[in-house]
Amino acid sequence: MVTSSSAPAKRAIVQTLRASAPLTSAIAGGIHEGIAPRKIKYPFIVYQLASSVYDYTQTSVMLKMLFDISVFAENPVDANNIDALISQALNEAELSVDEQTSLLCRRVSDLPTGPDIDSEGKRIYQVGGSYSAWTYQTL
Repeated sequence: MVTSSSAPAKRAIVQTLRASAPLTSAIAGGIHEGIAPRKIKYPFIVYQLASSVYDYTQTSVMLKMLFDISVFAENPVDANNIDALISQALNEAELSVDEQTSLLCRRVSDLPTGPDIDSEGKRIYQVGGSYSAWTYQTL
């Protein structure tokens, strides 16, 4: 029986991002799941679980998860620099996932994004990527 789900992997992703001092010092608005609160300071990071697939065998389960992680900033240079810091923190990282063994964390694609206008009329840039995270658990 699976005693865990993608929730521990979400925590591990956030813990890994927060453990990067250059990254945390570059984001004034923090790290948020799904959507950031209103009136948050730029730049900030938003992450979301895009998919989670369970591969079962007789004795184990492998979770293959895909996370979309983006930075929102008021200029494209900050957005791209912070995206590079995210990639440095997560690409090939050994995640510390409760009750599971981390097998892989790798950036697998860039997210198609462009400038947008926020609720205050400011031009905002979004840059990000998708990260594949695989974990293994004995049943």
